[in-house]
Order: sequence, then C-alpha cells, then structure tokens
Amino acid sequence: MPHELRLILKDLIKHKPKLIIVAITGVLMALGQGMLSIMIKEMIEAATKKPDQLGHIAIQSLLVIFVMNISRYFHIFTMNVVSEKVSQGLREKLQLKFINLDLKFHNKYISGSGGLMSRTFNDVKVIHDGLRLFADLFSAPLTFIFLMAALFYLDWQLTLYILVVAPILLFILKQISKSIRKYSLMGMQQLEDITSTVKESLDGVRTIQSFSLQNILKSKLAKQGDAFIFMRKKIHSRIEFMGPFTEFLAAFIVLAIMFYFAERIKSGVSNESMLIGFVTAMLQVNLPFKKFQEAYVRVQETRVSAIRVYGMLEESSALAETSPPAVFTDSWSEIKYKNVSFSYEPGKPLLQNFNLTIKKGSTVAFVGESGSGKSTLANLLMRFYDPDQGEIYIGLNNVKEFALNDLRQKMALVSQDVFLFSDTIEKNIQAGTEQFEAVKIRKSAQAAHALEFIEKMPEKFQTHVGERGNLLSGGEKQRIAIARAIYKDAPILILDEATSALDSVSEEKVQLGLQELVKGRTTLIIAHRLSTIQNADQILVLKHGYVVEQGTHKELLDLGREYNRLFQSQTK
Repeated sequence: MPHELRLILKDLIKHKPKLIIVAITGVLMALGQGMLSIMIKEMIEAATKKPDQLGHIAIQSLLVIFVMNISRYFHIFTMNVVSEKVSQGLREKLQLKFINLDLKFHNKYISGSGGLMSRTFNDVKVIHDGLRLFADLFSAPLTFIFLMAALFYLDWQLTLYILVVAPILLFILKQISKSIRKYSLMGMQQLEDITSTVKESLDGVRTIQSFSLQNILKSKLAKQGDAFIFMRKKIHSRIEFMGPFTEFLAAFIVLAIMFYFAERIKSGVSNESMLIGFVTAMLQVNLPFKKFQEAYVRVQETRVSAIRVYGMLEESSALAETSPPAVFTDSWSEIKYKNVSFSYEPGKPLLQNFNLTIKKGSTVAFVGESGSGKSTLANLLMRFYDPDQGEIYIGLNNVKEFALNDLRQKMALVSQDVFLFSDTIEKNIQAGTEQFEAVKIRKSAQAAHALEFIEKMPEKFQTHVGERGNLLSGGEKQRIAIARAIYKDAPILILDEATSALDSVSEEKVQLGLQELVKGRTTLIIAHRLSTIQNADQILVLKHGYVVEQGTHKELLDLGREYNRLFQSQTK
C-alpha cells in the first residue's frame, strides 16, 4: 500500500468504533442486495407453483429491503462523519505545523502563505471527498461478491461467460487511474498558485490600487486559471469516460443475457423466473461496479493531495527541542553570543563569529544599515532561527536547552510591523499570556500611554481593532503592542525598530510608553532613529555582520567615525 494511503488509514483507525459501524452496515447492505434477486425469483415461482407461500416470501423480501436501506443510511452517514473529523483533524495539524515551522521555512516557501492555505483547504477538501467514498471501496466489492454468488446460484455457466469481460475493465480502469494521478498533481500545484495570487491581491490591495496594477493581477490570475482549467478538463474527460463506457458494456451484457435466456426458455431448459432473477441481479451488479470505479478513481486524486498534505506534516524544519528541557530561572546574570555565524542563503553569510555579552538589566542597542544583521541577532535569541555555528547562552544554559514556549515566554517583542488579532483591544493586550486580569490590562494600557485614546472609543477596551488592527492608526497600534509587552511582564525585551514608521507626534507618545516598558528589564533595541537610543548602556554599530564600533552614545560620537556619520546625517 502507498505510504500516503497508510497515513490516511492511520488517521481513520483513530475512529475505530465508527468504522466498525460502517463495516457492519456495509455487510448487511451488500447481503441484502445479494438476496433480493433470489427472493424475486422465489416470489415469481411461488405465484405459479406455491401460492400459499407468496405472502410469507413477500414479507421476508420487505424485511430484507428495510434492513438493507437502514444499513445504507448508517453506512453513508457514519462514513461522512468520520471523513469530516479526519479532515478537521488534518486542518488542525497543518495549522499547528505551520505556526511551529521556523521562519527560514516560511521565508523560503515558494508559494508563500497562499500555498499553505491551499494545502489546508483545497487539498484537505479533496481528501475529505475521497474519504467519503472510502466506504464504497469496502461495501462495493462485498455487494459485487454477494451478487455474483446470486448469479452463480441462478446460472453458473452464464456467469462464467460474463466474468471474461472483468479483466478488460480492470485494465482500462488502471490506465485511466495512472493518468488521473498525473494530471491531479499538476492541477493541485496550479490551484496553489491561484490561491497565492488571490491572497496576494487581497493583502496588497492598497499597493495594487495606488499603482493601478488591477489589469496585471487580472491577467496573471486569468493565465493561471486557463492552465488549471486545461488540467481539470483532462481529469474530467477521463473520469466521465468511464460512465458511458461501463453503461454501454452493461447494456450489451443485458441484451446478451436476454438472448441467452430466450433461447433456453424456448428449448425448455429455463423459465421466466430464472430470467427475471438473473437480470435483476445483473442490473444490480452495475451499481457496485460503478461505485467502486468512482471511488477508485477519486482515490487517485486523494493520493495526490495526501502526498502534499502529509509531506507538509512531515516537514523537518521545525526547530528541535531538548528533552527534558532546562528550567528557565531568574538566576541568570548575562546573555552571551559566542562565535555566532548565520546565513539565510548558503554561501552568503550575514553574521560571522559574532561575540557579545549583555549584562542582566542593561540596555543594548544595535544600529547599522539595512541587511547588517541587527534584527537577525534578536531573531536568533528568540530562536526564530538557529545559528549555523556558535552558541547563544542565557546564564549557563544554551538557548536550545530551554523549551521554546518557556524561552519565548521570558521575552517580549515590539516590532515595527505590529500584528494585532482581529479581536478586541482587551484581547490583544492579553495576547501575551493566557492569564486574564482586567485591572492589570488597564494599568498596562495606561503605562503604554494608550488609555487616552482607548477611553475615547465608544466600546473602550471591547472595541474591535479590525483585521491586523486596520481600524487603528500606526501610533495607536504601537501603543497597544507596548501595552501587550508590559502586560506580559517578561524579563527580556526586544524593540525592533518600534518607532521607525511613525510620525514625530506619534513617536513622542510611543516613546513615553517605551520608557515605562524598559524599566527593570534587559533590553535589546534594533534602532533606525538614533535619537531613540542615546541613553543605551551599550551601542553596537554593525556592518556586513561585523561589529565595527561599540560604546556609549557619547563615546561613539567622540570617535567621529561610522556612528557619528549616521548621527550627523539624521540630525541634519
């Protein structure tokens, strides 16, 4: 069995009680259909030979039909429920996987977040539809077997003649399935491209409108759509070919049966009841065969989606954690970068043999041109990435020795690109921790100088901020982010260009909040505006991954070199 189908079955087995119901009802349904043709034959014979038994046989037939249809209901309903649960489980596992994969994976994933959404919804939908038909892969062969048993009972010679056709059908089915797998994979990749383009269009709607890029995006999506439809036409042509083909074959076989029995009845070897019973069973054989054919074909599409989904779930770029992890205590005295080297792309080092010691409770600022490695130092400390070489210590422990959740709970990040959840102001401030304290939320907002605008809103702390906080201004979002960091009360604070995108009025208010935030904390500041770091205990000037200058604001100005040049260019 293919690896991806084994993984699907592994998820199915988790719902074993329901699958037992599917199996039992499938057997009853198949058995009922097999018995039906024989009971019809007996009813016709009883009408002419044993009229007194006709009522009894009719009641038995009705009971068989009742059990068969009740079983059919629970068979399909239960399998649908199982497929819904497995599909939702896959979506939850994918989401958890995505949010635990390191940033290097997300930065390099060619289809972006739209591609990941495509895996979560489009591919899982295909798996869901395939799982709904999994029950047919079980019940259809059973029904076929019971109906074939009935056919052998009614006329074994004719049944053997009919079975000669089966290998031809199986060969055609196999060839079509191979083709469907091939085009399904191409179609899934193209649908991923379409999803990425649509998401990109929505995320960048402001830029698209400002540069009048609507026609370019429209043309791009149209080209992707044409390629996708071409592939889907290939798939549909193969799927739909099987219906008319099998129906033509079934009609041909029925006509042959009618001719066969007409000759036998004429010669007195058979009778009308045998003919009706055999034709009834033969017509029923077509249904499970069609169901099995459809299920088998759909499984090929399911396999393609399963390869993509489970391949993502088996992605190994999630950061490894030590077991058992070290306990993060308050007894540490310093943060130390020791011979740290890092690159986003092979052969293009960003940091090389970087060394730095940050004393607990001090404030260290990193300045330099874009691409000099400032934000990377903070990302490595929070283990968004791991160094290619070297170690980072907090106290006596390598950061890799801590549980990721424990490590990041001890840090608070305020960045230039503030992300707010589509929820209330209160929930966004509380987002740093699971613990809810209404009084502390208010005090955090006050310390961040956010209370002044929150109190002016009609719903105050219950005000919804919109998607990504788009109902708030840049300064308001920054102050909410500062309040969130204050509420989290982490001992290590990282400010990643937290005021660089603000106007002077907003920056002044945000700076007041930041002054409250840094009190008593070990702070790393990635700065663009040098006016915000003049009080830092230590300033490092980075260039191409190396520290070219280090000291206080006054010391670096007195050197009259790189820092002085940057400072003079900004103050002018």
